[in-house]
Amino acid sequence: MDKIRCYSMESLLNCAEVEIGICDSDPSAIVTERVKSSLKHIGDICNLKSGAPGKCSTLENCQSVYSQLVAGNPPDTLCGFSGFEPIVCCPSSTSRPSTTTEAITTATSADESVGSIARQKCAEYSSSVYALVIPPTLIDKRPVNISVCAITSKKLIVGGTRADPKEFPHMAAVGFQKGSQEIGWFCGGTLVSERFVMTAAHCTYSAEWGKAAWVRVGDLNLVSSNDNAKPQNRRVIERIKHPEYKRPSQYHDIALLKLESPVEFNAFVRPACLHTGNTLEAQTKGVATGWGHVEWQGDGGSNDLLKVTLSLVPQSSCNESFSSGTVDSKIRFGIVGDWQICAGEVGKDTCQGDSGGPLAIFNTDHYCMYDVIGVTSFGRLCGSIVPGVYTRVSYYVPWLESIIWPQS
Repeated sequence: MDKIRCYSMESLLNCAEVEIGICDSDPSAIVTERVKSSLKHIGDICNLKSGAPGKCSTLENCQSVYSQLVAGNPPDTLCGFSGFEPIVCCPSSTSRPSTTTEAITTATSADESVGSIARQKCAEYSSSVYALVIPPTLIDKRPVNISVCAITSKKLIVGGTRADPKEFPHMAAVGFQKGSQEIGWFCGGTLVSERFVMTAAHCTYSAEWGKAAWVRVGDLNLVSSNDNAKPQNRRVIERIKHPEYKRPSQYHDIALLKLESPVEFNAFVRPACLHTGNTLEAQTKGVATGWGHVEWQGDGGSNDLLKVTLSLVPQSSCNESFSSGTVDSKIRFGIVGDWQICAGEVGKDTCQGDSGGPLAIFNTDHYCMYDVIGVTSFGRLCGSIVPGVYTRVSYYVPWLESIIWPQS
């Protein structure tokens, strides 16, 4: 029998290297270069193992199968492949039902108009999950589209552990510099476009260090060059705080940093999406990332990028945590649900995150993309029961859109 190109399911879904093998000797392998009449294409009708009907779709367009994959469960049924990308049988029940009344349709249309630019850009940036490469083992040297996704199939229920290479390509470090001194990376941020990083307003200026001057993206260890990362540094040319942010208040603690030149998207650098939904009812957890720096107070932090998954805390419970008046004038009106989100657990709070860094969830519409739901603001008392407080991104989407994508 001639040798043919084969990929194991694990290799395909975890973006690992593939091998040449004889498929008949490996029942778990998948034939990708032998044409079979049984293979289906995108849009074809298919059947799940249970017998239920479905439609062949890419992973990024099938929310239910993508969610199963993130949870560590392989797709029920494969239809075939588009290049190196698996086409899965997507259950018909996942299609969005049509609205039944004019009132509901009108409300939906109004809701969808908020954040429409951000959602459009999210879809655009999701194409960066794929890269055109020429496989060295193929006789045909035409480039093929492959995934550069590094999100593993493990659940993100972790606490203060090191992030994997390319796992959080939207993570940014915000740097300060006095004269000719070395850059101090004292805040975090989120890459949201080629030229903008979102951070906390209190991270735009330090009385000791001056204005935020640098942004680094694509890094894993801030001091090592042997960490399987491809960092890019950019000067900050403009710092745009939300107009309603007034120190020492912690309300509206959100800002944008404009970069001197665009960053280059690749497997290590890719924007996150802005969360545009009004509620987070279906979400119970979010993942915070950072190098563990708390403003510029010389607490050391970590050179390695860390990740921690946190439970979202109801507004009422969060307000009780701050009822002792420890932050008094900073939150005169308590935790305001429209503007802020609380997250944390006993002994596992956001010490591992950075001021200005992201609180994120998986984007359910686009493969291998994150939604940023919060910007780390304050309240990180390490090892305590006091939750962290995050600026709620969705409330500020119209303001963010007007600056990041003004021509849209």
